Amino acid sequence: MLSGYNVRISDYIKKHRGDFIAFSIALVFSVIFSIFSIRQYYSLGTSAYDLGINAQELYSFIHTGSFYTPLLNENALSQHFTIFKFLQLPLYYIFPSPVTIMVLENIFIAMAGYIVYLLSMTLLKDHIKSVRILFLLSIGFLLSYEFSPFSESLVSFPFHNMAFLPFFFLLAFYAFLTERRVLHIVSIVFIISLHANFVYIAAILLLYEFLFIHTVRGRTIGTWLSRKTGPGGIRNFVYFIIFLGLLYGYLVLAFVMKLHLAGISSVSVLPTTGETGTPVGSPIGLIFLLFEKPGEFISIIWSNHGYKRFFLNLLFKSNLYLPLFSPLSLILSLPYGMYAIPSSYSAYYQLGYQYSAMVLGAIYISAILGLYNLLRLSKYIYAHFKTVPVSIHRILKIRLFKEITGISIVGVLIAIILVISIPYGILSTPGTELTPHGSVMNNIYKEVPDGSAVFLINVSASLPPNSYILTENTLMPYFSNFLHVYASPYSPGYYNNISRYQYIIIQNNSFWALQGGSHSLQNIVNTGLQNGDYKLIEEYKPGNIMVLKNERY
Repeated sequence: MLSGYNVRISDYIKKHRGDFIAFSIALVFSVIFSIFSIRQYYSLGTSAYDLGINAQELYSFIHTGSFYTPLLNENALSQHFTIFKFLQLPLYYIFPSPVTIMVLENIFIAMAGYIVYLLSMTLLKDHIKSVRILFLLSIGFLLSYEFSPFSESLVSFPFHNMAFLPFFFLLAFYAFLTERRVLHIVSIVFIISLHANFVYIAAILLLYEFLFIHTVRGRTIGTWLSRKTGPGGIRNFVYFIIFLGLLYGYLVLAFVMKLHLAGISSVSVLPTTGETGTPVGSPIGLIFLLFEKPGEFISIIWSNHGYKRFFLNLLFKSNLYLPLFSPLSLILSLPYGMYAIPSSYSAYYQLGYQYSAMVLGAIYISAILGLYNLLRLSKYIYAHFKTVPVSIHRILKIRLFKEITGISIVGVLIAIILVISIPYGILSTPGTELTPHGSVMNNIYKEVPDGSAVFLINVSASLPPNSYILTENTLMPYFSNFLHVYASPYSPGYYNNISRYQYIIIQNNSFWALQGGSHSLQNIVNTGLQNGDYKLIEEYKPGNIMVLKNERY
């Protein structure tokens, strides 16, 4: 019986050898990304926002039934209605460490590249008859994604639930193309579970799918939201409108729930998109601003224009500008554009932050469709170009020549993409890395553990479970499994009633210890030592870390 299963598995692998290779490559990158994150964690390269706060929320729910965190002084769902957290709880219960959710995130980031490969294989087979060229080209898209500085920005930023978005976004579109209706709907549900405002992203995805089924390629799709009729039928149009209504209903419900959790009773029927650094809080408000105050609209679009220009140019250049050849699919990037480009908050368009997740899946769909359109155009030109000499026609019809030429061209294009992308990413080699102004991208070679993290982990394990702890931003993740840990300078009112803290942990004279002006952790520690309120009980001199205990306890 077992031998029969072995034969079937062997046959399946042979039949899907290309898919197995692609999956293995993505799996290798998930390991590489996880190694980077572990090195980052053990090099004090993480912070309270957002790794520490997410780990503490999970720990808090497991022990209290609420996502309350002192870093917000409220239930975390009242700020970001991310019900995806509930799916992380079982894993965190078994492995209660910030590293757990970092590794989980990295698996999803890397595996999104495998879906990019599947999308390429599904779409480009219409115009590429050579199995070898099609496979190599799809592997090229996979490698382009994995080495992209925009993918690796999600790894460099220690943790954010937004980083799961590219996986579910790409999966939803792949399920749409392959007519897997249930998987398609489930993927959309996962998209909005990551953040209530991702309803806008899901709505634009559905809109694009509605437009796509009316294109030449889209007419081959037999099932969309309904199985009963063709995707272009009236039934699917009605389903499309119903889905949009349901998405908006969820957005309003999430907004009401956030207000309820925050203890606020007023309700608006126009939920905001939640962006920072703009004078408007929703796409509708942005449109009104364009017509009512065009000068102000232009000024905010122009703010940080250098960062925006570099970010967008690299986004397209790292895909050889292929997305420009699929203008219709660029509407998939519209939610990111309306969220980030009108903002003066530069993190939205800088490398090393999580915000590239909002556009990453969209840009790779556009790149693949851009190549699809170019191949279709080239076939049309070749078929209608009458002046090509007969001898050239004969050469071009030789299968071996076409395959060798195609493989060579694809190989060169892949090399060009990697040369463009790698220097900006986390895997750039020493001396070759490029760091544009404002970038916070980390590098795997610069994340060097010095024993500080191990010291902090041991300190955390030795403290009483219900201790009140005050620490700084970069040290907070090591104490995230405490219900009463506060981080300077972010926890609201952390400097009030200092005497309640049984322990203070500080990296003496570090950047974050000095933040907060007169309320900086460094001032608090200096005052506590001078007054005799706190006593040094442990110290790790190589990392300049001190552990102080309140003399009253």
